[in-house]
Amino acid sequence: MKARLTLKTRFTLVFAGAVAAVALAITAVAFFAIRTDLQNQVRQEVAARAEVVLHDARQYHGDVPDNWVPPQHSSGFDVFTYSQVVTSAGAVWAPPGDTGLLPANPGAIAVAAGRSPAYYANLGIKGTSVVVLTTPLVPGLAIQVAAPLTSTDLEVTSIGTTLAALSAIGVGAATVLGWAVAKTGLAPVARLARVAEEVSLDGDPGRRVDVEGRDELGRLASTFNAMLSALQRSSDAQRRLVSDASHELRTPLASLRINVDMLAENPEMPAEDRKDVLDRVTHQVAELSRLVASVTDLARGEPPATEMSPVQFGAVAAEALEAARRDWPKTRFTADLNGGVIEGSAERLRVAIKNLLDNAAKFGPPEGLVEVRLTGGDLTVRDHGPGIAAEDLPFVFDRFYRALSSRSAPGSGLGLAVVHDIVAGHGGTVAAGPAPDGGTIMRLTLPCQPALS
Repeated sequence: MKARLTLKTRFTLVFAGAVAAVALAITAVAFFAIRTDLQNQVRQEVAARAEVVLHDARQYHGDVPDNWVPPQHSSGFDVFTYSQVVTSAGAVWAPPGDTGLLPANPGAIAVAAGRSPAYYANLGIKGTSVVVLTTPLVPGLAIQVAAPLTSTDLEVTSIGTTLAALSAIGVGAATVLGWAVAKTGLAPVARLARVAEEVSLDGDPGRRVDVEGRDELGRLASTFNAMLSALQRSSDAQRRLVSDASHELRTPLASLRINVDMLAENPEMPAEDRKDVLDRVTHQVAELSRLVASVTDLARGEPPATEMSPVQFGAVAAEALEAARRDWPKTRFTADLNGGVIEGSAERLRVAIKNLLDNAAKFGPPEGLVEVRLTGGDLTVRDHGPGIAAEDLPFVFDRFYRALSSRSAPGSGLGLAVVHDIVAGHGGTVAAGPAPDGGTIMRLTLPCQPALS
């Protein structure tokens, strides 16, 4: 009897430990995701305020007067944002009464001098946790915009407390349930404990428990399987988000870095040329924002209904083509665009077309030709590269799939998978095939209406 009781106790501890590990993993994922999302919202609001300040400063055409303070500022950190100007000499132009509240640091001075790009920083100022965005204003000047994280920190603490309580309740309930199940038979419980231990050890939620019968053990096994499925979906969604974001943001980030380096390495650049580079940087930042929103929505699954609206397919294709020409200046793109009207998301369609163009330019010959044709809802992109082997064609739109011949090329095998997801979400199809005289043709087909007059 003593051995049986000890065995039941041991099983209960193992089962409760496995459930706790899973619950803590889900809780940690949820907590860090929510905290990151809340902090990103504050950063977005700070960036929006900085854009307003930059817009106000444009009235001076690059010659901002001394001690200029951004209008509509708020004093200190009692309300939403605080802004000030930092010079390359280390001087601070602050609102009256706030001098010394946010002293200039080497990083801010480097941004003002054009030696460093814009950056965010979390600081503690007079007992208040704030996020500060430092970004170039005009040559020799940088703008700093700060916002308090007080409400965000309180909300994160509240969410963490709630999640911890729910996790504790879940672990406690699992312990009681494990003890009750042990009474009905240790053999089924042992199988369940074995699976729980394996999941806890290797972190693979793909395993499942065999469900036998409809009694308590059967329901427990079904519930455990459902929990593993939820964890697996969460893990897969996060993995796709990270992978898609890495793939989608790589090219525009590289282009943005080139422009920023150009500004940093050429402080004597003529004003007209500098303005042209800054305009490109502004455009690339906006493109990055669109890409982040699109990739995040892809990780969530179906697009929100509010995003679906009539879209001029030809205009979207033209924007994607313009972006591709900027990113692949040595590739020759020819286009014949006569698109119809698509019911869908312009942002997602732009990402899909841009991925097809990037794929064609990457795998085509250096300084090669990429031909783009659009008729109604039928878009074709042809390159003149080595083509895709017949055995690889059925898999080119699978996530992470890379043909043996292309594994030395940059990329993670996600670009065409993202295209497939976007097109499928719009009720269309995408396929790859060999082109006459060599190369590959990608054909994207969407249901459309005649073009609006």
